[in-house]
Amino acid sequence: MSTKRRMGTAIGATGVAVLLVRLVVKVNDAVRYPDGLKVLTVVLLMLAVVLPAWLAWLFYKARTFKRQLQLAHPGALVVDTFWTGRELGRFLNKGPLTSKAKGTGYILDLVADARGLQLVRQRRRPVHFGLVPWEQVVSVRMETLRRPLERRAMLVIEIKSWGTPYVAAIRLVPSGRQNRETGMALAEMILAERPRVPFLENRA
Repeated sequence: MSTKRRMGTAIGATGVAVLLVRLVVKVNDAVRYPDGLKVLTVVLLMLAVVLPAWLAWLFYKARTFKRQLQLAHPGALVVDTFWTGRELGRFLNKGPLTSKAKGTGYILDLVADARGLQLVRQRRRPVHFGLVPWEQVVSVRMETLRRPLERRAMLVIEIKSWGTPYVAAIRLVPSGRQNRETGMALAEMILAERPRVPFLENRA
């Protein structure tokens, strides 16, 4: 384990320990409340402490996984995206990998390099869904995902899906502050990873 990872783990563990101590102190204070209010107070205190710690741990794991992908794919562009079948539809055709795509939504990392595009899911054992060579990529563009209370930039990748496990149009929502700040320019950054084919000079 690298020094940075050990330091990050130590800081995270220290933060969780501090939150747990605060929780114990608050619960002790709540014991003096009437029974109904006591239960409600304890539940709210647990949510207030445990939920932020759990989210912080998830974000830490996502950042660590992204760094691992960047080390495994030097020079590649790694983009954190969020997928949910209810809003964005399927990204896989039915097949042997379908069981690896179960869930209502989760983080998918898009890896773009000179070979093409691939999606990787963070799990105990990362799931690599397969590479799409650039010659099978039809378009990469940004659209807008409209929700009742907000609008989000949405990444749309159209491919020639034969020979791949993917559907013809993959829709993903970029996640993370950096991707949100990049916004609609993200598609251009992904396409910049495509190798340039020099035009042959006309010698006539």
